[in-house]
Amino acid sequence: MRILPLSLYALAESGIFAVEFFVRLQLLIYYTDVLKIESYLASIAAGAALVWDAFVDPYVGTLSDTFKSRWGNRKPFLVAGAVLIIPSLFWIFAPYTAAGTVAIFVQLLLSNLLLNTGITLVTVPHAAISAELSKDAAVRVRIFAARLLFANFGLILGLVIPAAFMGSGRSTGTAPYEVFSQIALVMGVICFAAVIVCVLSLKTTHSEQQKSAERSFLNDLKLAARNRFFVALFIAGFLAYIAVAINSTLARFYYDHFLKLNEDELALVLIVFILVWSFSVVLWVTLADKFGKDLPATVGIVGLGFMTIFSYPFFPEGKLAGPIAAAVLGGIFTGCILLFDSYVADAADIDSAKSGQNRDGLYFGLWKFGIKASRGVAVALSGMLLWAIGYQAGVTPDETVKFRIALLFGPAVGSIFVLSGLVFYFSAAKARRAATAT
Repeated sequence: MRILPLSLYALAESGIFAVEFFVRLQLLIYYTDVLKIESYLASIAAGAALVWDAFVDPYVGTLSDTFKSRWGNRKPFLVAGAVLIIPSLFWIFAPYTAAGTVAIFVQLLLSNLLLNTGITLVTVPHAAISAELSKDAAVRVRIFAARLLFANFGLILGLVIPAAFMGSGRSTGTAPYEVFSQIALVMGVICFAAVIVCVLSLKTTHSEQQKSAERSFLNDLKLAARNRFFVALFIAGFLAYIAVAINSTLARFYYDHFLKLNEDELALVLIVFILVWSFSVVLWVTLADKFGKDLPATVGIVGLGFMTIFSYPFFPEGKLAGPIAAAVLGGIFTGCILLFDSYVADAADIDSAKSGQNRDGLYFGLWKFGIKASRGVAVALSGMLLWAIGYQAGVTPDETVKFRIALLFGPAVGSIFVLSGLVFYFSAAKARRAATAT
């Protein structure tokens, strides 16, 4: 596949990940420290919206498999989602605050629901397209590598743009509420532009429904549930993304309170992580070509877990060397995620080989469902864990609470990564080999 069409296709990932990373990194601490909402209320609202919205993903996937229009079966969903993201993101960071805590809670719930619905309309059909661009395993790994590269570019945008606005806001004395609403508007427009460019670059494709077999959402779900490889992969991915979401949700709490890094130092750590993660795709593509995908994927996720367990609680306050080293190692290990995403296309191929029907959208919808559901669980869990260890909104934590934050950020998250790797290797990989051998 040529570089330019692949790049334009993957560009949509930049916009989506810029928005998601901005929300994931800033939402909870914005509501607790700026709007003075208790962490458990903010996390419940955000988490509930994610979990509810996650159930839409498989349906959107199935609908995009069979949808018919003059613009094809996937493109209309991408455009609708891009349009919805702008106002919903702005609402999240510009709620009407005069009505009190309950009104803010309701607004956060509704705005998150709309935002994640918009993201679903983009990400599920967009991911399904990746499985349709090529059936060659080596090419697919490279397609997902390109998606990861552009996603990481989006992460950088989601980090650098808010940091620039916040720095400017501090120098001009602009209220944080106004700064965050400006950031939200800019991020929404960037996401819209990236998705529209992607849509314009794609060829129009139409659904190919089987006339001999009536498709229904429930029947498709039942068939996917019988795919043993996908079920095991889903469980492993669910665990891994719980760890990822807890890590990203607690990042500001860990770096602000335990390490006491300023905005510029935090930005440096995260940029190093993202850059190393981006360059690591070359390593993981090479390893997959040489050893297959199963062993590198397992080593990557388990290695990430052990690195997380034995590093973060032991870094000294105010020092950058430890976090930078962890960012380098973490970036290398995290690159293995492109292999896990490519497995979803493999699971859809196993189904298609047996049934003769295209369910790419369904499988990627279920995968996105797992990611969002795990993120919703993790966001809600993070807020409750912060409350349980004694963290109070607007109050500087004492040394005991700071160390408990580090334990959550390190050993707790790392243990979940290790468990995910073990589930993948001893269950998912085994089921995949059995399915492809028959």
